[in-house]
Amino acid sequence: MQSCQHAMHLGKFAGHNVAADVLGLDLAPFVPKAHVTCLDLGPAGEVVTTGWERTVQKTGEQSMSLKCQINSEWIYPSVDDADAILEHADCGGTWSMKAFLA
Repeated sequence: MQSCQHAMHLGKFAGHNVAADVLGLDLAPFVPKAHVTCLDLGPAGEVVTTGWERTVQKTGEQSMSLKCQINSEWIYPSVDDADAILEHADCGGTWSMKAFLA
């Protein structure tokens, strides 16, 4: 699936599994998390949907605010905080659905 939501999560698993393989540890199986679509549709507005059936959760200013937060905060790890970087890289963690529904 071509989405940062899945690519970033899969990348965490790939990194974890490379290190686990080198160290002789168990590999972590990748399981995609819930699907969320957050789109800026230009002059037509914005929309946030959840699930593979794409149930609309937010539109307009609420969805634009979330899209801006994702683009400016969520997808960029902290650069000066080793603990925050490692937490961001944890393959067991992912974005909370609560953030998309709030």
